[in-house]
Amino acid sequence: MLSSASVLVYHATWVWPKDRCEKSGGAWAGKWMKCATVYPIETWTRRPRGTPPLNGQSADGPTADAPAKAAPAEADEAAPAAAPPTAAAPAASEKK
Repeated sequence: MLSSASVLVYHATWVWPKDRCEKSGGAWAGKWMKCATVYPIETWTRRPRGTPPLNGQSADGPTADAPAKAAPAEADEAAPAAAPPTAAAPAASEKK
């Protein structure tokens, strides 16, 4: 009897609301057990479809007009090699 009641509660709180949500075109947010509305990005940004990307960039990446980044210098070109550190001479012990 208890297992039948728990199956009924599970279906009433999870399965049936999820099915209704997905049939209506929504997205089921199981963590919050709510039906979310899916909005296209154009709704949020208020930019019409087909508008080119901002800052002169193509959809694939930056254009030829954009400044290219310089390659980092190699270690031997960046700075001359430093001399290895010298060991400090031990102090001479004094005889008494």
